Amino acid sequence: MLSPNDVLVHSLSGSQGLLNKLCEDLKPAEYLHRPCAEANCAAWVLGHLILTERNGLRGVGVSDLPALPEGFEKRFGRDPEAPKATEFGDVTVLLPLFNRQRQLLIEKVKGMSADELTKPVEKPHPLFSHVWSLVNLMGLHVMLHGGQISRIRRTLGRPPVM
Repeated sequence: MLSPNDVLVHSLSGSQGLLNKLCEDLKPAEYLHRPCAEANCAAWVLGHLILTERNGLRGVGVSDLPALPEGFEKRFGRDPEAPKATEFGDVTVLLPLFNRQRQLLIEKVKGMSADELTKPVEKPHPLFSHVWSLVNLMGLHVMLHGGQISRIRRTLGRPPVM
């Protein structure tokens, strides 16, 4: 019988797998491609996912996080100019960093009790108020931005992943 942990881990690992498939054949210069002038590039999307994943990890009590390259939070922040930047540093570090963090989240969720999963989060948000809903949103959030990377791939002439 499936546990709530199993369902959450499936969402987290499934969205991670799709993100990896979407990015595995992109060349470093292609991480900067924008399908239109105001669209996010894959580099910024991945940096944004890394930063939000860190917040999610903290929200479930994980504090031993991989170090970020210097200036990372500013480069990939949400201020209006960050997504429009043309320089995001070494983009080849982005997917491995996301994957390290996602594995930390998966391992944490695997070991959480029902009481831990149903605990209210410290700072409720309109999209989540309990640990389980925060974790679920982490999987959904990656899928949302995976759609952006899918569009980027198509404008680069790549075939669909799914």
